[in-house]
Amino acid sequence: MPYTAIQFPGLGGYAPGSLRHLVAADFRVKELLSEVDQAAREYGVPPVSVTLTDPDGPDIEELAQTPTRLHLASLASGLALYAALVARGRAGDVLVGHSTGELTALAAAGCLSAYDAARVICEREIALAEGNFAGGLTALRIGARRAEHLCGAVGGWSLQPSLFNAPQQTVVSGSAEELPLLEKAARALGIQATRLLVVYPHHNPVLAGAARQVARSTTTYRIQDPLVRVFSPLLGQPVRTAGDVRRIINRHLTDPVFFVEALRELHASHGVGRFLELGPRAILTPCAAESLPPDVELLGPPPGTTEGCAILDELTGQRSGGPAPSVTEATAAPAPPAPRSPAPPAPAALPAPSTASSRRLPERDVLVAELRGTFADALGYPEEVFTEEAHLEADLGIASVKRTELLVGLLDRYDLPTPPADLRVRDYNTLPKLADLMLLLAAEDTDPGESGRAA
Repeated sequence: MPYTAIQFPGLGGYAPGSLRHLVAADFRVKELLSEVDQAAREYGVPPVSVTLTDPDGPDIEELAQTPTRLHLASLASGLALYAALVARGRAGDVLVGHSTGELTALAAAGCLSAYDAARVICEREIALAEGNFAGGLTALRIGARRAEHLCGAVGGWSLQPSLFNAPQQTVVSGSAEELPLLEKAARALGIQATRLLVVYPHHNPVLAGAARQVARSTTTYRIQDPLVRVFSPLLGQPVRTAGDVRRIINRHLTDPVFFVEALRELHASHGVGRFLELGPRAILTPCAAESLPPDVELLGPPPGTTEGCAILDELTGQRSGGPAPSVTEATAAPAPPAPRSPAPPAPAALPAPSTASSRRLPERDVLVAELRGTFADALGYPEEVFTEEAHLEADLGIASVKRTELLVGLLDRYDLPTPPADLRVRDYNTLPKLADLMLLLAAEDTDPGESGRAA
């Protein structure tokens, strides 16, 4: 019988209202949320339990405007889902976290409490804010060696391949001044480049000062040897002692994440033949599919729902007996999502498409239908889950990197220009909004003042 690895995502671990039924069904979930909320209060951060139990809470783009709260919500979500998974008798054989998800894995393994893990995150965000490390992360659809060469060609002191997620997905960290230069060069070479929802250059040596501050501020935290096996992509080895845990806390801001190597090591040397992703959307499962042999069993959150009970039902093959619908019910006849409150900023008003653009693209309603079919075919989702109101990430769990990949394919299909750098593509988060974006790009491309595809 192959061993099972439980994967914990980082920022992708949040979805509004994902724990609303688990809180009622499992007392331990409520206790974990209370611990994280207590830490948040001590640092002047609003509680995260509200966002995780209210389906009308802020979506991931909106919550990313307050990074501490988003990281805490992802931590709490992962720990709550794992507690519920253990209660169903499916603890797994080894835990592995991605980026901030490593802290979730350590807390799930008993290395530190949920309260202390939350305090590590809060101390980290304080150190980053005080250090004025403006920057971010950009996912490139290329392998590690090409990413290193591209960083070298662009130059600059901050650009660094930092997260090695899959054979053809490398994430580069860098400063706010240099990342746009990297993205421009990547697009000029036809390389997909997607800016992620972070405002600091995580996993980069430029954060050494902040890392030292986190190490000092967390010295007194109680750390223990893991009670469950943990494999660290940051250390490149199993976590065996409290000393290993301390190394991860001290270095997780500066050291790269070798996730693809961790997956392969777990499979080849540790007998892991099943990888289960514990989160509201499939972030790590596509990376595992790209990195591992086809006979490895991959279990991820199902499409059409981000609700915790329904996700656990699908992953374990068990019904919780709670009020959450089954995955079949959720995907066969999805109800239109309730309006979100507060609503995220709307994209800028769009000009009416020109006559020339109408000849290039079909009418808007037809275009939306074509997008629905394209997304359904590419993702294996039933078309009916793509309602006009369905948020592609918050409701359907489609990661920003995957959305960008599909959008690039659509732009190539219709010979449309690349969106300008100052346009926030993430605001176009439903199929009708994506259709409007494509019509906007078509209209601008036929403007007499414009020529050719944007860089």
